[in-house]
Amino acid sequence: MPTARVTANTTAQTLLTVSKHKKGKLTALNVDNQAGSNATIRLQDIFTPDASAKVASPTEKTIDRVQITVAAGASVSLSEDSLKNAELLGTVKAIANITDTACVIVAVYALD
Repeated sequence: MPTARVTANTTAQTLLTVSKHKKGKLTALNVDNQAGSNATIRLQDIFTPDASAKVASPTEKTIDRVQITVAAGASVSLSEDSLKNAELLGTVKAIANITDTACVIVAVYALD
């Protein structure tokens, strides 16, 4: 399974992009926070739906798919069972409340 890795940043960092008309799903999420403070990580899915009879010009949507807080010096792993509802439709970005290269975020995913 493919993986994507970024470090914690208060500016959204791109983890992966799902191709149009495809779906992705998270199969695991690992956060190793060796920073000096707690880190709250959000995974955002950013996509624009297709036009339809009801919406001729859809606008970009940003949906928080996962949010987790990891204590300073701790590591947390979420399994596929914990992430069942984390369907991915567009560009997936990680954003944190801290900027620190000692906090590493690794997403494992599958594309359908």
